[in-house]
Amino acid sequence: MYDATVSVDVLVSAKVDAQASFARTVAASCSYVHEESRRPAVLGPGGVFDADAAEACAVAEVASALSVSTGTVTEWLFLIRTARPAVQEAFAAGRLAYAAFRTVCRSLAGVPNATEALLQRVIAAASRCTPGAVAAAIDRILAEFDAEWHRVVRERAALERAATVRKLPRGEAELILRGPAEKVAGMWRNIAAAAARGVTDPTSLRARLFDAAHALLTGAVPNEPANHAVIVLDAATAAGLAGEPGHLVGWGPVPADAARRIAEDATWQALITAAQDSEHHPPDPEHDPPVPVDGREVRRTRRMPAGWTPTTGKLGSTKARKVREQVEYLRTLPPSALDRAVDNPDGHGGFAVPPDGALAYRPSEAVAALVTALYSTCVHPGCAVPSEDCDLDHVVPFDHTEPRKGGWTVTGNLEPLCRRHHGLKTRRQWHYRMLRDGIVHIRDSHGNDYLTAPGE
Repeated sequence: MYDATVSVDVLVSAKVDAQASFARTVAASCSYVHEESRRPAVLGPGGVFDADAAEACAVAEVASALSVSTGTVTEWLFLIRTARPAVQEAFAAGRLAYAAFRTVCRSLAGVPNATEALLQRVIAAASRCTPGAVAAAIDRILAEFDAEWHRVVRERAALERAATVRKLPRGEAELILRGPAEKVAGMWRNIAAAAARGVTDPTSLRARLFDAAHALLTGAVPNEPANHAVIVLDAATAAGLAGEPGHLVGWGPVPADAARRIAEDATWQALITAAQDSEHHPPDPEHDPPVPVDGREVRRTRRMPAGWTPTTGKLGSTKARKVREQVEYLRTLPPSALDRAVDNPDGHGGFAVPPDGALAYRPSEAVAALVTALYSTCVHPGCAVPSEDCDLDHVVPFDHTEPRKGGWTVTGNLEPLCRRHHGLKTRRQWHYRMLRDGIVHIRDSHGNDYLTAPGE
């Protein structure tokens, strides 16, 4: 139901209130980080206070509490610390949306002799523009204010070329290219021209533009596969006997039917894991894979040709469902009970005798492949860094002096951690432990608990 009494003035007021509310969240987050960064309890090596380490810990706490990335919180800090007072005031009052506030701050960085009149002119222009038009509107104002400065910074900005990718819902992703406008315009003209050559294609123009960009970037011939990706798929699903989703490493779940279509043109190679030691987990001869004869924890099979599918396989959906249920149950437990749920606190992954490679610090290629397949991203809560770009960290530290006494290099004692969050663990500001079924328990410096399960 719509309220017929709503006016444009009411809409504008609601927008300003919402923008001001978000500004308060940003300001409160920055205040929290500022105060927590001064806590003397956060010490670096040798008991010396480390301000950078304390700030990194506080940033991670805010990011996890608000379900945003640490990069986002770091950006908030930078903007609040560097924004001109007039711009901060406009943001706090709700006159500037966050996206506009960010663009204004970046545009004004380094402007010489910026007057109050210039700042108010920029703020007014940014508040009137749609988000996509803010940058161009400010550029016009600054070029008029100081043409020589604007020319120099534009040339300098041309060196800051970048390409980034962002995951989206429903299995989609977004590729973003940033660079000099004239070069981006040239690329866009080529994409548009390639799309125009397929005007008989019944798909929408937007879809044709994507197809054209994909063909130009990959050198692919239209309608012929040219993709290279790693997908983890349950054997029974691959054979059409089950419907468990596949997992595109670094990206997320893929529906079973889509995974099978990918498999039709894929080269397959299985990873076989050794059975756990019978003292901890008695093997089931019907379902558990045989221990590799060469003594390795994980070994690769030979490569299978495109179109091959297994004829038998264990239903993975049952295990996946049990892991999800286990995570939900663990979230209801108090911290003391979570502490007791640690699996194999010695870091030996359930093995009584170290398999080959367990006493070497660097994991074998097969073990690394299995760990990055189990965890698609850094296990820190909310972190989206792909596991293949992370450090493979020993949950229980590896003992370089006496490897047999420390945590072993086995899948049950390895987790992917990006460099930022690996630093939090190394400095013992956050604590990571391995629970049952590969579920990682993470605890921050205030005792807040988080859980990350394989496949999340």
